[in-house]
Amino acid sequence: MRKKALVPGFHTAGSWVWKYEGRDETLATIGYEADLRDPHAAWLRLHYKVNGDPVDYRVRLVTSTPHYGGLRWWFVCPLKRQDGEPGRRVAKLYLPPGGRYFGSREAYGLTYTSCQESGKSNGLFRRLAAEMGMDESRVRDALKGGVLP
Repeated sequence: MRKKALVPGFHTAGSWVWKYEGRDETLATIGYEADLRDPHAAWLRLHYKVNGDPVDYRVRLVTSTPHYGGLRWWFVCPLKRQDGEPGRRVAKLYLPPGGRYFGSREAYGLTYTSCQESGKSNGLFRRLAAEMGMDESRVRDALKGGVLP
């Protein structure tokens, strides 16, 4: 919506290109076509290549009505759920490494780094290491020993 690829009430099409930083070489390209003229039958078509193989499919779009009025647009995850239920509505779709189709975090089992950390101070170690330009394990070991290098 922010990039004006999805415009309520209109049919739009276009593409985005990602380039390597500082070079003219293309990293990735994705084409899209969207039809939001009818909120009850809205869709987004995505077409791109994964490992040289073309991928082309539609993602259903649905709306909800916020308390402040207007419409809020959602993607319906196009990936099959393990429980057989229809895809859930989500605000974002992801294409993780090794993925072929964009899908929800839940469909791909993606979690935030903070959810994977068992200790409460892991985030602190990571931030300190980044600020100091050091390896996280060195900062953790140094702090446990009471001395920072």
